Amino acid sequence: MSERAGYSATGLQPLATAEDTAGVGPSWLLDLEMGHDRLRHAARLLEGMSPPPIDLGPAAKSLQRVFVLVYDAMDERAERLTSVRGAMAEIAAFDGMVRPALDMDPTLGAVLTAVHEAHGLLARGEQRLLALVANVKAEAPELLASHETFRLHVLDRPSIPPTIRVQAPEPQEVTQQPPEPLPRPKTFEELDKLVAELKRRTGDMSKQIAERIAPRLPVDPPRLPPKPSPPGFTIEIPEVQSEADFVRSKAREYFEEITMIGAQRAPLLGDPWRTALTLERRMLNSIDAIAAMGSVAIAYLEPLVLDSPAKDPSRAFGIGAALGCMAGRDALASAERVAWTLRQNDPESLSQFADALKLVPHNCLTLALRTLQVDRDPAMRALAIDVLSYRGLASPDDLARAALDAPAVAAKALPYAALAKSPALNDGILQALASGDPAATRGAWLAMALGGHPQAAAVLGAALTGEDGEIAALLLAIQGDSHDADTLLSAAIATPVRPLITAVGWAGSASAVVPLMNFLEHDDVRVKLAAAYALERITGAGLWETAELEIEDILVPEPPDPDIGEPKPLKLAPMVSDPRDLPGQPAPEVIEQPTVNVERWRAYWAEKHVMFKIGLRYRRGFPYTPLVSLQDLDSGKCTPGERRSLQRELCIRTGQAVRLDPLDFVVVQEEALREWLPIAQRMSTKPGYWSRPYRG
Repeated sequence: MSERAGYSATGLQPLATAEDTAGVGPSWLLDLEMGHDRLRHAARLLEGMSPPPIDLGPAAKSLQRVFVLVYDAMDERAERLTSVRGAMAEIAAFDGMVRPALDMDPTLGAVLTAVHEAHGLLARGEQRLLALVANVKAEAPELLASHETFRLHVLDRPSIPPTIRVQAPEPQEVTQQPPEPLPRPKTFEELDKLVAELKRRTGDMSKQIAERIAPRLPVDPPRLPPKPSPPGFTIEIPEVQSEADFVRSKAREYFEEITMIGAQRAPLLGDPWRTALTLERRMLNSIDAIAAMGSVAIAYLEPLVLDSPAKDPSRAFGIGAALGCMAGRDALASAERVAWTLRQNDPESLSQFADALKLVPHNCLTLALRTLQVDRDPAMRALAIDVLSYRGLASPDDLARAALDAPAVAAKALPYAALAKSPALNDGILQALASGDPAATRGAWLAMALGGHPQAAAVLGAALTGEDGEIAALLLAIQGDSHDADTLLSAAIATPVRPLITAVGWAGSASAVVPLMNFLEHDDVRVKLAAAYALERITGAGLWETAELEIEDILVPEPPDPDIGEPKPLKLAPMVSDPRDLPGQPAPEVIEQPTVNVERWRAYWAEKHVMFKIGLRYRRGFPYTPLVSLQDLDSGKCTPGERRSLQRELCIRTGQAVRLDPLDFVVVQEEALREWLPIAQRMSTKPGYWSRPYRG
């Protein structure tokens, strides 16, 4: 199913591979991409003018045509040289629309500066294209269904015009011209004529005022409600839905499916992570359906999200995933515009958008990210280095620059720089710790743990009582030695709180079992439950129990009303059901968790304590080795956050790095587990010891 609309693209092939991290395409394409970035800056300035001094609607339409011509050239939907020249001519027309109002608002000067810079970059691209052979027309390949992971869909379709929404100028005050002055009367006859003229003018003015303030009656009188139609008939036949409207309605359904699954495919505690495979297939089917419906559905996604009353950050993931599977710079740019707009309401949108970019196979992704690496906004540079590093496309120079960049950028770059053993790592850590930025500090902690920094234990130990003490405690547990495990246990005994007790379980010291059992007698339920999970993580005793969970505790965020002796209100189902067919009581919601019964744990320990030697580290009842972490990562009852910590623990305890993240598709995670297996086997020669490999 193809829609013929111009020329196919040499750019339909991926622009970069892991082996060629800097290869983002030919020079003319880089010029057009930089010009596109300046045009995008000009569009944001226009949209931010509130209110503009003139009507910017025609100028916005002209700028949209510039974008379309640039996309036609970049994606080779039309002859490249012709499209570039057309874009330059349209920029000149845009200049003519805006320049007359240049003195009315300084923002218009910045807009013209940006488009002139874009014109210069397009002119440079034009000179490069003069030496190239004109691109030839070709057919797009047949669409193929996705299988287990995202697939790049290539369609012959027109370029998506950007959504540039400018505000209307302030309405000008309407003033009425004063009437001509009347001559001064010299006789009684002229005085009578003057009085008559004044009465006439007064009457006309009163009539005009009455017409302005009089309520406007509807043109058509309100119709009476229609009479009920006989069964099987209708009086009013609805209008026929056009094919385009039908496609848009289906695209909306499929997009909502993508957004919902993107936010919910991570398993809950106790659910096997491989069950996400079913949800992933549903998401892939929805993206395939949007691609099969063609350009109308693809172009509809941007206004669909922008016009949505709920600016949900998960929609940034949804549109990033959907349009990230549609080949063409215009599709990726459409998703970028939505993410930048949603960011104004919720900064979390950028994080969701980055998660989508880490997975999609878009052919222009590396090109777009290289542009964002030099963006003026640190948040954009942070997004770029995060996605490039995650996909293995960041060069050593990229990591070194980002590690010493602004705190928001360094926070994302430092952990990757630690795994890559970047020479700028130590300087970046010192700068991040001195910045006082919480995100940069957390990034520095993680980098110190992953890189085996000699001061990691001291820095993390000093942060146990700080605002981010939970993060510091967990990192200290997975990277520390027996002395660090004792530090965590002493801190937990002094201040029994969930984060410290959880970290004691991750540390895995056999000497912590008895103090953890004592925590089971604490008054705080959260402390007791954290101790039970910590005991299970160390011993693997399997002392699980099923606990009922009240349905009201799931559905209602507010605390329940106090019991004052009155009967509970009737449920809706019994009220509306036939008395002869009343529904039964719903099955209670249950959760499986380690028992908090201290007597059961003490009985277990009295029987099994001989299997645990003081001074060694244990996990799930076995002396710890990286193989135990790998087994837990593969089949343990772990949340996505716990699996991410297990991945970091493997990197720390083996000195190696294989990308495995709960964000990845199930088949990708399974392949990563197979890559980890020989590494973990090779590094599991000292069970129970706290050793870490040397990292030079």
